[in-house]
Amino acid sequence: MPMLQLNKNTKTIICIGSGGVGKTTMSASLAVGYANQGKKVLVLTIDPSLRLAQSLGIKPDGELHQVKFVSAAGGELWSCVIDHKNTFEWFVRNASSSDAATDVEALLKNRLYQQLSGRLSGSQEFTSLISLYRFVSSGKYDLVILDTPPSQHTWNFLRGPEKISALFNEGVASWFRDSDTESVGLFKKILNVGTTQVLKALETLTGSHFMKELSLFFKAIQKWQGPLETYIMNCHRLLVANETEFILVTALDSSRITEAQKLSREIQKQGYRLTSVIINRVPEWASAVKQPKSARVNDLVKYYQSLENDLQSRLNSFKTSLKVYKCFELRQNSEDVKGLQKNFENIRLLS
Repeated sequence: MPMLQLNKNTKTIICIGSGGVGKTTMSASLAVGYANQGKKVLVLTIDPSLRLAQSLGIKPDGELHQVKFVSAAGGELWSCVIDHKNTFEWFVRNASSSDAATDVEALLKNRLYQQLSGRLSGSQEFTSLISLYRFVSSGKYDLVILDTPPSQHTWNFLRGPEKISALFNEGVASWFRDSDTESVGLFKKILNVGTTQVLKALETLTGSHFMKELSLFFKAIQKWQGPLETYIMNCHRLLVANETEFILVTALDSSRITEAQKLSREIQKQGYRLTSVIINRVPEWASAVKQPKSARVNDLVKYYQSLENDLQSRLNSFKTSLKVYKCFELRQNSEDVKGLQKNFENIRLLS
C-alpha cells in the first residue's frame, strides 16, 4: 500500500510548487496511482511534456480523453489539457442566466470584451480555476487532480475569483452603463494619468468609438451580475472546502526547500488545506553507492548526502502541521502509465 494517503472525504487535489520540480509528472503519477486503487480520476494539466502527453494520450484541445490502461480495481483515468481561450468562453456562457443569451452573444462580439478576454483567457491561473470547478462540480469523478502553474503564480491562481469579480463588479459597471458625452468627460477628468494612458491604449485597440464599446460592454453583462457572483463564490468555496487538499511538490535543493517553506506558511495562513509536502527527485542511487570508484561519483555522493542532511534539519518546520514524503528520481522512459505507477509507489513518508 503506497504511503501517501488522502483524507477519506477528499475529492480534489491541487498540486502546487515551483517550476522544474516535476510537478506535472507528479500530478500524473498521483492520478495513475489512485485510478489503480479503483477511483475514477481526472487529471487537469497545463503544459505536459511531449512524452507524458503521448503516454497518456493527452491532446492539447481542452477536451476530455480517457487513458487506456487496465486497473485491477476497476478504476478509470481521464485527462484534459486546459484550453484557455475556450475555457474562458465556457465560463462566460455558463455564468450567465438562461434569459441573458442575447446579452452574452453581444458581449462575445464586443471588441472591448475580445481584448480583455484575450488577456484573461491567457491567464493560466484563472482558466485553471474555472476548469477545476467545472469538473469537480459535475460530480462525475471520485477525484480531480489539478496541476497548477509554477509557484510564482500561485497567488494569482488563488485570487482568481476576486480578480474576475473586480473586473465585472456591479459598482464599476454602473459608471458606464448609461454613459453619455458629459459623463464620459467627467469620468476622464477624475482618472489619474496612468489610467488615462491605459484607456488611450485600449482606445487604439478598439477603434475611435472606445467609450461606446465600453458602454455596450457593461450593458451586455448587466443581466448576469448575480449568477456571476454566485459562480465566483462557489469557486472560492471549492478552494477552501474540507474535500480539497493542497499538495506541495518541491525538490532536493536548498533554494527549492526554502521557497517551499515560505509558500507552505503562506498557504496555511490564508486558510487553505495544505496537507502534504513531497520532496521529489531524491536520488536513490546516492545511498546505494558504498565505495565510489571515481572522484566525480564521490563528489556527487557527498553533494547529495549534504542535501539530505540539510533536508533533515529543515523537516521540523514542515512536520509540525504537514506530512512530508520523498520520492526517488524518475528513470529514463518512466513517463508512461507503468512508470507513473512506479513513481507513485516510490513515494515514502519521512520519519
